[in-house]
Amino acid sequence: MRVSRSIKRWNILSASAVVSFLVLFVSLSANAQEKIEEKLFQRDSLIQRVGLENIDTSYTYEWNKDSSRWELFGRDLEFYRANQKLLARLEQKWQPGQLQYTNSSRTIKSYDEKGQVVESLNQRWDTSRQDWVNLELKTITYDDAGNKSEILYQEWRKAVGRWISATRYLIDYNRKGERSNIMIRRYKPETDSWANYQRYIFRYKNGYGHPDEALVQRWDLQSDQWEKQGLYTMRYNFRGKKTFESRATWNESLRKWINGIRYRFNYKKNLKVAQVMQRWDYGTRKWYNAVQKRFKYDENEELKEELTFRWNKDTEQWVLKNRLLYSRKKPEPVKEQKKESDPS
Repeated sequence: MRVSRSIKRWNILSASAVVSFLVLFVSLSANAQEKIEEKLFQRDSLIQRVGLENIDTSYTYEWNKDSSRWELFGRDLEFYRANQKLLARLEQKWQPGQLQYTNSSRTIKSYDEKGQVVESLNQRWDTSRQDWVNLELKTITYDDAGNKSEILYQEWRKAVGRWISATRYLIDYNRKGERSNIMIRRYKPETDSWANYQRYIFRYKNGYGHPDEALVQRWDLQSDQWEKQGLYTMRYNFRGKKTFESRATWNESLRKWINGIRYRFNYKKNLKVAQVMQRWDYGTRKWYNAVQKRFKYDENEELKEELTFRWNKDTEQWVLKNRLLYSRKKPEPVKEQKKESDPS
C-alpha cells in the first residue's frame, strides 16, 4: 500500500525546528477529503514547501463480520518533496461517532546530501492537549561504503525538555559488505556512560548472501562477559526472500537450546502472500499453529488486503479474526455510505 520514497535533508532545520514547522493537524470529516490539502496549505508553511501535488492519501478499511461490510478504520497522509523523498507520514483514526478523523501518530524524516535518512522523529497525538508529543528520535550514521554503522535512539524527557540518549546499535560488516555483528548498548545516566546490553553475531554457511544464523548474546554484569541468550535460524528462496525463521532460547540449567517460535513465509514472485507463526509445546514437544496472515495485492503490486487468522485447537481450523483493506480510493460521503453495504 505504502509507496517507498526518499528525501534530501533540510540542512537549515534542526529536529526541533522540523517539529515546529508541522501543523497541528485538525480532525477532518470523511466527506471533506477534497478540502484537506487546502486547509493544510493555508495553515502550514511546510505544506507550501512540499506542494499539494506531493501529498498522498491512503485509507484503511476494517471488515465488520456482523454487518458484512467494510468500515472506514483510518488513513495515512504522506508528504513528499519534489524529488519524491518522503518527508513525513501522518496516521489518523476514523471516529464514526464523531464523523471525523483524529490524529494518532506521525513520523518526520530528514536526509543528508546523499539522500540517506539521518533522522527519524516519532510523535503521538495528545488528545487532551491537542498537540503532538515527542516519543523517539532515531539518528543514523553511515560508513564510507554507505552502510549503516550506528543507530542512536533517544527518548524525550518532558520534565527537562530535552532528548535523552537511550540505546545505541553499533553495526559491523565483513569484507564482503555483509553484517557480521550488531552491538547494542544502553545509556547509564547515573554514570554518563554506555554499557553493553546485547549483541547479534551473524553466520553465513555459504559465505555469502543472507545470514543463515544469528546468535544472540546478553551482557552479564556479574561475570562481566557475554552469555548465550537466543538463536535465530533462517532459510531463503532463490530470490533471496526469507522462507523460514526459527527462534530458540538458551537454557543454562539444561545446557541446551529450547525451541520458542518459528515462522514460515510464502511468496508469489517477490510478494509475500502468507506467513504462519507456530509455537513450541514443551509438553508434547511439537510445533502448533498460532497465527496466520495472508496478503493480497492490486495490479500495481501494492498491498490491498490483509487477513489475520487464529488457530482453533478444538476444531483444528484457522479462524478469521481481522480483515483490513487498503485503498487510495476516497470514502463515500457519510450519507451515501450508510446506504451502501460495501463502500469499497
